[in-house]
Amino acid sequence: MAYYDEDHLTAQYDEELNAVVMEWHDFAQGAAFREGLDAGLELVQREGAENWLADLREMGTVSDDDQEWSNTDWFPRAVETSLAQMAIVQPESVIANMSVENIMQEVGDGALRTHYFDTRSEAVQWLRSRSATV
Repeated sequence: MAYYDEDHLTAQYDEELNAVVMEWHDFAQGAAFREGLDAGLELVQREGAENWLADLREMGTVSDDDQEWSNTDWFPRAVETSLAQMAIVQPESVIANMSVENIMQEVGDGALRTHYFDTRSEAVQWLRSRSATV
């Protein structure tokens, strides 16, 4: 059952992966974008999730304001939680992918173990392998 379910995003907890799964369905900006990411973070805290699976294939471009908010507000809070790994299924749009890369570049290496994938099945497999080695 989804913890957060809107037209642009579904967020749920996958017990087997100990992961919050964020599946973006459409473009979102401002309050809708931020509310969705905050809902995912609330779910991380509620479940003690160590993994984050972001399926961004249909997300769309992230606005400059939302990129700034992600970097200065959301990520600092995220790294203070139980999260250790992020598996990111890359957006299909080249422009959307660039905005995601801008966000992740600002976060810096080492804050969270992050890996990028072309398919969701590859991302799931990586998270399973990480959980097995931890």
